[in-house]
Amino acid sequence: MPDLFTLMPALEQVSHPLLNDRRIILVGVSAVLYDELAFTFEISRPRHWGRREDGTRVIGIGGIGGRIEPGESVLECLSREVREEIGVRFWLEPAGSTALIHDGQVAGWLDASENEGRPVPYMVSLLPPQLERPGRPDHLAIVSFRGVLRQEPRRGDLFGLLRIARAALEPFFGRTEWPLEEALALPGLAFDLASDLPSDAVLRPTLTGRAFQVLLEHTSAL
Repeated sequence: MPDLFTLMPALEQVSHPLLNDRRIILVGVSAVLYDELAFTFEISRPRHWGRREDGTRVIGIGGIGGRIEPGESVLECLSREVREEIGVRFWLEPAGSTALIHDGQVAGWLDASENEGRPVPYMVSLLPPQLERPGRPDHLAIVSFRGVLRQEPRRGDLFGLLRIARAALEPFFGRTEWPLEEALALPGLAFDLASDLPSDAVLRPTLTGRAFQVLLEHTSAL
């Protein structure tokens, strides 16, 4: 399993109680991507939708990205995922500091040196390990970058894309979730879907989407 500090050496020397002397497994890399028109997010695939006791479908809104394949670097993975999912190139923005997200809060800001080949992420999201077993890591992690799209994105290997205009970011992420009917009526949102969403579904930021939401709540992240 990929170790966070092996794949992200820029974080090795960062001091924070949640990171120091901890075993952290990097489970994914993602990006918050935007252009002059809107920010681009993934609408999760049906197999990842949740269901409440009343039958309501809960559909995740997250960043563009995925799991790192054996032998890939973090940036190689991100470039591949962006190419496969939205078919464009992007320019990675330098990160002045990195937000550490844990338990739904900004747990701190990490100052890491950005050198060639040692990228610094926009956010590091720490997640609880999934199983109780010998050798269990202290945390799982997703590293997220922020980048500028060089072309208009198109839906590739995804179920759906959600484009959110800058003016609509705070209204959309200002709520924990949105009934689909209300989201469709919110100005500044554009959907590109492989098939229709259930009419009674709710949209909820998850993983990178949730981390971005937390950052918006606590900072002027735009």
